[in-house]
Amino acid sequence: MVSTYELASSTVVPVPLEVAFDGVMNAPLEELFPHRAGMIPPVKECTGQVGPWATVGQTRKVVTSDGNSNTETLVTYDRAGGLYQYRLSDLTGPLKALVVSVDGQFKYVPEGDGTRVTWSWSMHPTNAVTRALLPVMGVFWRQYAAKMWPLYAARLAV
Repeated sequence: MVSTYELASSTVVPVPLEVAFDGVMNAPLEELFPHRAGMIPPVKECTGQVGPWATVGQTRKVVTSDGNSNTETLVTYDRAGGLYQYRLSDLTGPLKALVVSVDGQFKYVPEGDGTRVTWSWSMHPTNAVTRALLPVMGVFWRQYAAKMWPLYAARLAV
């Protein structure tokens, strides 16, 4: 089995854990990710979601501006414990050649008068060759995350 490739990015926001959690869970993905970073395109829309994004096992299709997509499945929803986990599968486009799936999470931990929010991805490469290419993908992902944090923080100020 080929090892996963791990990525993480974090920020501290001046709000309680529950407010920070809701800021991600209630945000339309196209508002958090309207930008491109290298091979990672903006999110255009999410389809197929029934009700609020809060039920473990729930799925939605994430469609990007280049017409590609993935299925996002909600794996863990723990508002009190500060943990939201999801899995991206059924990938199309360039990412499909690199990874079989991605396990993502947002972890919330009180810090000072606010909350540290850490977004991470565990990428499951298709094979050893594509595993060697994932550090390049990591550069783009870190840019994507850096562009997302200010948009997320602005939602909390509303």
